[in-house]
Amino acid sequence: MLHNYDIHNILTVASDAPLPELEKFSVPQTILDPNIRVHIGNPSPQKAAGNKNGSKSNGHSAPAGRHIYYREIFGKLGFEAEINIGERIEIIASPLLRYSPHVLYTNLVEPVLRWTFVEKGYALVHGATIAFGNKAYMITARTDTGKTTTLLKILNHQRRNTDNAAFISDDLTLVKADGTALTYPKPLTISAHTVRAINSEELTRKERWTLIYQSRIHSRSGRQVAFNMTKARMLPMATINTIVQLLVPPPKYHVSRLVPKVKLAHDGNLTGLFIIEKGDEADSNLGEQEAIDILLTNCEDAYGFPPYHDIKEFLYISNGVDLRPVEKSIIRSAMHGIPAMLIRSNSLEWWRRIPAFVDDEVAVHFQNSMERASQSLQTDVLHV
Repeated sequence: MLHNYDIHNILTVASDAPLPELEKFSVPQTILDPNIRVHIGNPSPQKAAGNKNGSKSNGHSAPAGRHIYYREIFGKLGFEAEINIGERIEIIASPLLRYSPHVLYTNLVEPVLRWTFVEKGYALVHGATIAFGNKAYMITARTDTGKTTTLLKILNHQRRNTDNAAFISDDLTLVKADGTALTYPKPLTISAHTVRAINSEELTRKERWTLIYQSRIHSRSGRQVAFNMTKARMLPMATINTIVQLLVPPPKYHVSRLVPKVKLAHDGNLTGLFIIEKGDEADSNLGEQEAIDILLTNCEDAYGFPPYHDIKEFLYISNGVDLRPVEKSIIRSAMHGIPAMLIRSNSLEWWRRIPAFVDDEVAVHFQNSMERASQSLQTDVLHV
């Protein structure tokens, strides 16, 4: 069965294995000539010359163009992949990756998408985006800072019909040079702490119990250890990551499962940027260049696991053109003239403070919520 995805009529993907992160872009019809074709099969270290109809010995098309091959010590039993870039892009992944679709997408397909979008005039930006009406506000942070929880808590407090905050994206937002932010609705990676923070009752008891173990395996500290091992090149980390996520899939849920009445937005005009950090409580306006530099650093921070280090230059050098300055130009153009604010918090209460800079009516509602929480706390203290 072929799985077909159409991303905003910009790029199309056809894959032998499902790609859960692209589920919201799924289309029922078979895409006969996709921009990116993902095969599960036998990657080859050498690009086959192909016969008259362009097929390779392993049955996959062999477009004329560039080729790269990646393998670890386990070969076809582990993480092994081949990428051919010609008139279209062919990705051939080893059979193990069929059973670990999150790794197949995140570590192989998404890096390809990132630089292919740049060629189309778009940039995948590492930031959550929320819309108030047609105005889009991006929230960016270093990986595992609390961006997802912040976004969910803002959305979870939209209880009145007059509240107009809507979800555009969580982990990645697709931006255009003219400042348009397009939804990129990957499922959110959550933790037990995230579910408690939003008081969600939507997960089943089994899902809640499973989430405890998933959170431990896919915790910030666990990922940091894996990153350190990756930098030291001590072990075949792509294979280990594939097997770990096969045995214990990451806890990923679409926003509507976590906030059932959430409003969804297809796009918005970028109007503001919030950079959240842990630290002493403070708000400060940032200059445009400094804000963009932080945003670009956070974007690169999202791509740390193998095989990205080994394949990135192959992906961003296209026909002799370095796509990195092109990506930066798109982001700079999209963010030009947009106010940026750095918000630091030791209590991780960014979600209470962001609306005050966005929407006066919403800010009043959040302030009232804070006052009620404070009064409740004082009452509890009096009863002790």
